[in-house]
Amino acid sequence: MKDHVTFLLLLGVVALGTIALPAETNALNTVSSGRFDLHLTRSAPYATPAEAGRRLGLKPSGRPYALAAEKFQVIVPGNFSTNVTWGLLVWISPGDVPGIPVNWEAEMAKQHLLFVGAYKAGNQRDAVERARLALEAAFNLRQLYKIDPNRVYVAGFSGGGRVAGMVGMGYPDVFTGTICVCGVGFYTDIPTPTGQHWPRTFNPDAGLLARAKENRRFVLLTGDQDINREIIHEIWRNGFEREGFRHVRYLEVPGLKHALPSAEIMGEALRFVGVEKTP
Repeated sequence: MKDHVTFLLLLGVVALGTIALPAETNALNTVSSGRFDLHLTRSAPYATPAEAGRRLGLKPSGRPYALAAEKFQVIVPGNFSTNVTWGLLVWISPGDVPGIPVNWEAEMAKQHLLFVGAYKAGNQRDAVERARLALEAAFNLRQLYKIDPNRVYVAGFSGGGRVAGMVGMGYPDVFTGTICVCGVGFYTDIPTPTGQHWPRTFNPDAGLLARAKENRRFVLLTGDQDINREIIHEIWRNGFEREGFRHVRYLEVPGLKHALPSAEIMGEALRFVGVEKTP
């Protein structure tokens, strides 16, 4: 009877939109579905400032954050069940709100994906901090749900897409797929059609980069009217392809401006990164 009351209380808190539980509990596996906010307390061992800086080749900002004070949004699709394992989409937003379009949720349900994204982790925040928050989210959600480690993806829009690309190349042992929407960076200078160069944005660990090139899957998604279309195209051609990434897709959407794509297009990108289970 006591366990039954506890379960009902948990569902009531989720219905109100905010829940704060220790990351080491498995109570969230009882939640049926919905969008809710979550505070995390267990820090990922690979998300320290020093380790993130080493893997990405970037100097940490030196501004420590208290993980328990950060807030994350979680989306559990309506067909959630504890009887099967789920994939996980970790989202990096260019702004303060991590939310994705409501009409993406049907596609996530179809592909059995949970969603998590940090609040206030936009372009105004240091890139290493944003990367670390994505890592904290992935680590904690894997403690709370039955997550297939071969289906953990990182994605983001605009400036969030640039950070997602860095994380995907620097953490191939955490993320098996990366989707960069209307924004991506690279670790070499990229020549422009006018003979100049776009400068590199990070310098990932060579051993981890080799693994990302061989086994991890990347989608560079843009629109033919996106303000970043030219640089994304050149990073695909003179970056990913030239550097020997084995599984990368350039996806250019007709009519899309600098905006999130439709659920159908995002579903196509998700199917590409999830097509293989790589070691």
